[in-house]
Parts: sequence; structure tokens; C-alpha cells
Amino acid sequence: MSRAKKTVEWKIGSVFKADPTLALREVQKVNKDHGGEPPDGALVEHARDINSVLHDDFEWDDTVAAHKQRVETEKKIKRSLVYVCRRKSDQPEQAKVVRVFSNVKRVDEDGHITRFYLNTMDAMKDPEYREQIVANAQRELQQFHDKYHSLLELADVLDPIKKRLDIG
Repeated sequence: MSRAKKTVEWKIGSVFKADPTLALREVQKVNKDHGGEPPDGALVEHARDINSVLHDDFEWDDTVAAHKQRVETEKKIKRSLVYVCRRKSDQPEQAKVVRVFSNVKRVDEDGHITRFYLNTMDAMKDPEYREQIVANAQRELQQFHDKYHSLLELADVLDPIKKRLDIG
């Protein structure tokens, strides 16, 4: 039986420009330089070198980088707010948790896509946004399945997911 060929690629949707094989080599070098336990920021410091294959994947203009970080913080705030619904008799672990905001997209007549966070309760009332939220949930289930399908300990969890996704 032949072994499958393993390649390194960027995840679908990634925006990185560096060759993924070369990027992995640099990440592994930084890891090795730090005894296998690199602190956060070690790769950033390594990539400051203009000869690093990862250099162009970082924003080096501090003003632009600061703004991007603030936008990421904004998104994190919106992703982190949740409604917690519980009855007085419920144990804390029985509470239902729903994100306050869901990320949805609108496509205008020119085909331009605008992504934004919309109150989940409002989004669920709109058929188009509801469809997007359900499609996203199915994508997340597929990703969960793909990530953990080889763990026998999760077979009882993965079987209903496989059935729901119709992936046999």
C-alpha cells in the first residue's frame, strides 16, 4: 500500500502570499530557535527581516497595523457577546447560549459583497440571512468532522454529524 503524499498549503480563504512550504520552514526554525516553545511575537520578530519569506505577510506601517488591530478587536467584541437563556431550575451548564451578533453578507446590484455583524435575532427573521447562518453552521460542523474524524473517542458525536451532513 502506497503512502499518501503530504503537502503544505494555506487553508482555503487564507490571504497569505508566502509560499506555504517556505513559511512552514520559517515557523519551524523559529520554534527550534526557542527550544520548541516560542513565545508569542517570536515569528513577528523573525519576519521583520526583509529577507524573511513572511515579511510581506505582516503590516509594518504602525498606523495601519494599529487600525487593523482595532478593527479585529471590534469583531472580537461582537463575536464575544452572547445571550444566556436559563430557567431558574436550570443548572449553569444547561443554559442556552446564542451569539448576540452573527456575521452576514449582503450583495448589491453590482455584485459587491459587504460583510457585517447583525443582531442574530433580527438575522434569523430574514430568510436570506437565516440561510447564511444555517450554511455557516453546516460549514462549522463539516470542519469539526474533518478535524476530529480519526478520533475513535468522538465516534458517537460524529455519527449524527455525518448523518446530518449526508457524508456517510
